[in-house]
Amino acid sequence: MRKWKLFSVTMFAVLNMITNTLMAQGGPLSGTVLSEDGAPLAGVTVTLVGTDRATVTDIQGKFTIAAKEGALLEFSHVSFSKQRMKAAANMQVRLTLGDNGQMQDVVVTAMGIKKERKALGYSVTELNAGELMKNKNTNVVNSLVGKVPGVNITQFSGAAGAGASITIRGGNSTSDGRQNQPLFVVDGVIYDNSTAVTGNSGTDGATRSNTTYSNRVMDINPEDIESLSVLKGAAAAALYGSRAADGVIIITTKKGAEGTVKVNVASKVITSWANKLPEAQTQFANGAYANNGVLNNITYSNWGLPVAPTDTLYDNIGNFFQHGITYDNNVNVSGGSKNGSFYLSGSNFNQTGILPNTGYDKTTFRFNGDQKYGRLTLSANVAYSVANTDRTLTTAGLYSGGGNGTMGAIYAWPQVFDMTRYQNIDGTQYRKFAGPIELKDDVDNPYWIVNKDKLTSQTKRITGGINASYKIANWWDVIARLGYDQYNTNDYTYTAPGSAVMPLYQNGRLSKNLLGYAYTTTTLMSNWHKTFKGFDTHLMLGTTSENTDISSQNHWGYNFVSAGNISFTNIAPINQFFKDAVIKRRLVGAYGEIGVSYKDIVFLTATGRNDWSSTLPVENRSYFYPSISGSFVFTQVVPNIPYLSFGKVRASWARVGKDANPYSTLTYLNNPITYGSFIGVGNQYTSGNPFLLPEIQDSWEIGGELRFLNNRIGLDYTYYHSQTSNQIAQPRLSNASGYILKSINSGSVINKGMEISLTGKAIAQKDFGWDVMLNFSYNKGRLGTFLQGVSYFYPTDAQFGTVKAASIPNGGYFLGMTGTTLLRETDADKKEIPNGRYLVDPTTGLYKLNTNNPIVGNREPSFLAGFNNTLRYKHLSLSVLFDIRKGGDIFNGTEYAMVLNGLSKRTLLNDRQSVTVSGVNSVTGADYEQTYEADKTYVIGGTTYSGKAMIQRYWTSTDPGVGSYAQNSTNFITSVNWVKLRSLSLSYDFTSLLKNKKIFKEISATAIGYNLHTWTNYKGMDPEVSAAGGTGGSGSTGIDYLGVPAVASFTFGVNMTF
Repeated sequence: MRKWKLFSVTMFAVLNMITNTLMAQGGPLSGTVLSEDGAPLAGVTVTLVGTDRATVTDIQGKFTIAAKEGALLEFSHVSFSKQRMKAAANMQVRLTLGDNGQMQDVVVTAMGIKKERKALGYSVTELNAGELMKNKNTNVVNSLVGKVPGVNITQFSGAAGAGASITIRGGNSTSDGRQNQPLFVVDGVIYDNSTAVTGNSGTDGATRSNTTYSNRVMDINPEDIESLSVLKGAAAAALYGSRAADGVIIITTKKGAEGTVKVNVASKVITSWANKLPEAQTQFANGAYANNGVLNNITYSNWGLPVAPTDTLYDNIGNFFQHGITYDNNVNVSGGSKNGSFYLSGSNFNQTGILPNTGYDKTTFRFNGDQKYGRLTLSANVAYSVANTDRTLTTAGLYSGGGNGTMGAIYAWPQVFDMTRYQNIDGTQYRKFAGPIELKDDVDNPYWIVNKDKLTSQTKRITGGINASYKIANWWDVIARLGYDQYNTNDYTYTAPGSAVMPLYQNGRLSKNLLGYAYTTTTLMSNWHKTFKGFDTHLMLGTTSENTDISSQNHWGYNFVSAGNISFTNIAPINQFFKDAVIKRRLVGAYGEIGVSYKDIVFLTATGRNDWSSTLPVENRSYFYPSISGSFVFTQVVPNIPYLSFGKVRASWARVGKDANPYSTLTYLNNPITYGSFIGVGNQYTSGNPFLLPEIQDSWEIGGELRFLNNRIGLDYTYYHSQTSNQIAQPRLSNASGYILKSINSGSVINKGMEISLTGKAIAQKDFGWDVMLNFSYNKGRLGTFLQGVSYFYPTDAQFGTVKAASIPNGGYFLGMTGTTLLRETDADKKEIPNGRYLVDPTTGLYKLNTNNPIVGNREPSFLAGFNNTLRYKHLSLSVLFDIRKGGDIFNGTEYAMVLNGLSKRTLLNDRQSVTVSGVNSVTGADYEQTYEADKTYVIGGTTYSGKAMIQRYWTSTDPGVGSYAQNSTNFITSVNWVKLRSLSLSYDFTSLLKNKKIFKEISATAIGYNLHTWTNYKGMDPEVSAAGGTGGSGSTGIDYLGVPAVASFTFGVNMTF
């Protein structure tokens, strides 16, 4: 409470100071800055010479500054010569490319330190607001797709409010709970980007929580972002400590500019649709054959009789999905004076999903302000957001007691049944087989689930920071910062009475989960900067303290006393349960950076940081890691290389530590569960390790930057290598140990790869311009030596059909995949022959199944690329972004499920009149070939089978040891290539057409198409998939299992400035 009072008082004081300053400012002058070819230039710094008064041009090249006519203004920009001009109303300035070709642009690096790009010894990519808005997404992570080399982004699904995962240069940790995603820093404060873990774990079915969640960076309003920097290597991120071993993304939000108060209003409407759906067969009705050929048509399986001409067919899959509609409205007010500025914004994003009764609604507010008092500068920011999500259960877990999910039922529902008939007149569920099939064994209609069963979530979040900077001397300043990030998430899950669940829950179930997250940080830094005799030196020392508190409260109950009252008060106390948990974490760090350069030719920087973590044993909780980086601008020494405007080589090495998850060192009891008047306590299933060490990552990179033809063509190249040792993993133990898992240090993860970025201004004329950006990257991730006797390491118990995500020790795939396959013939040494003939079991008449779960795929792409084009004709601008991927295996689990239930078109082979089993007799070694025909009978292993039954068993048998088509996971795995038309954006600036600018100062319109087309060899739905979005370790990317289809969308928007 005291922290909040201090925070509120300080924010009020800063706002009051800014308001007073704005009231005292003078009259403004406005103008536009253009390049030689007449294109507007964003990011140009406009300074009133002789003062520290400055502003920056917006994406239309416009600026406003308080200055008298005739005053001297200086204009500076990336790779452009500085220019001075006397101030005048509505002035227009054209900047020319610098003669010496030196790059003067500044990027935001670790701890918010701004550095010239030429001084960096590592790779950093920075995107400005204009680039992010070309394909704006409410999840800013998705706006990075195809734009940053070395970054791999996977959208979880096309559900409303669905999140996305992001990794930089591969994953570095094997265990679940370590999501391998970069650290997000917003205005100097670490910003949590957790995603709730979902997937087919053993408990998800019973708790009916198997759905698509959001990643928490979605709480940021993208319209508030000024720039975004991606720090990829350990050397770039080392100053952030343990949490930055997977890279850092630094977000800087907008501030007000000197001049008059501006009001900007942006409004967009978005329509979206499923871009590709699985195709269902329409030739056969519901039914399933017994071994003797008797047809059972009291089933939802689709192995029945051929569809008769008189039967009505329903497009249940296509008709279920709807067009989504989204309204995105933003307003911001900003302004500033010589000594202060402010920025205030509000937004609402209201999305209706492509699934009925699903949606996502987010409202945000932000205030940024700063004020200068002589040598002291105070700044503060606060952001508030509330996000409400209506979801649906997608699939059931491994335990079927929780019933089926929406997507699992959609992709199985017979086409001869009208799925829209889901409710009786009395409000109960319409069940086609209500008599012969018990409720617990029935299948919930998808319309029943989305209309009756509810999964809702609300997250309220407040973040902020207070920053004080004092300039002791021109070469010495001190910075103090207080940061805060806090959110509460309420998840409600309701199972309606009459749902097809275990008997215990058939009269209804209600669950409430409250997750509380609170993070506070304090930072103190001191910076020294001195120049002498051609040398430029700087020194930074700092310390940071971080405290994280996570609480969870779970309340659930079942069996409602009366109908219609969805409340815990409607559930008897004996049927209610409570469970609470608290997690605390503290990290303290001390760090420093020293750098020196000589005449802008050679740059050398070294850093060091020591962390003390509460999650490690006392004797191991202190660990130190250094870094060193350097660059050499060789064109300063050899300036007259033909066609070369700028040339630089760079190199860096770094070591970064990574601590453990909280309480990994302890073996403890589970949190008590309150059940009526009783309290239940049980052992935790993970054995702790009091000797854990931190993970240690050693990495290096080399690279270079070249600019040609007066900076019109640019090339950036990086090669990197990293090894993360002392992996904190949790392998399975023998049941005799009394535990299932144990925390250990074992093994290493190795990543190496390459990144290339090519930029060019293909055409540069007054009224026409064409800018091109092409990036390329590949990463090869491997798991090194690991715990002896462990053939495959599974980060979670997530299993999808016949495959599991796995990491393969001893140089195997980090993003591997194991699954069931068919056994093949062996050589003289009893080793299976690659691509050999399949073994056939004569006692079953079908193939033999390999249940040892061999390696069946590598989910890591061979390479990723992005191709971005921006064309401008006068005030019209067109941007086209292609997203490219080569290689990487994907398991089509949706098709697997549709084969099992007979809805897949694959099962129409030979019109289901015959199948052939051929290979080697597993007993005699002789050749084996048998064709099963629908109208015949066969005696196999002493049992008589009809031909129809054998055809069905060929496709679907799950009998022990039997290798049916569905059980052979390789039948559903594809090495996928794709080219996506990720976004197509067309905008027009109408400002020049305005005759009276008293009301509107600027106005523009934008049309954006997103995910419009995919050229791919993948036969399933969209190949950009992750079946269990938040899963840690090697994750579940590359597994397509009964998910909500990805969406395509069209946006129309208007932007106005008053």
